[in-house]
Amino acid sequence: MWIETIVMPREEPAAEYRPAPQRDRSAAHAAACAMGEQFRDTVLSYLQTHALMDSVKWVSAPGSIPLVTLHCTSGVLEQLQREPRFEAGRSLTFSAY
Repeated sequence: MWIETIVMPREEPAAEYRPAPQRDRSAAHAAACAMGEQFRDTVLSYLQTHALMDSVKWVSAPGSIPLVTLHCTSGVLEQLQREPRFEAGRSLTFSAY
């Protein structure tokens, strides 16, 4: 059975909030897209290194946030959840009818 899985980088809780300095939005967007692509490459590298790609049906394209959506087996989800670099979980499914 294929399940939809969302993977994000694991983060430590921030000590205190500090607003980001104002920047040109195009530069920020380009940097965010590069970060999203780098994270996707990290996830794909992990899946390939651990011979899990046969259990992955679909992988989302890189975006402007470090997040990857996979259609995979529950075994892949379990492996991703054990990896300390990733925060992985199952998407909520519901019937819209």
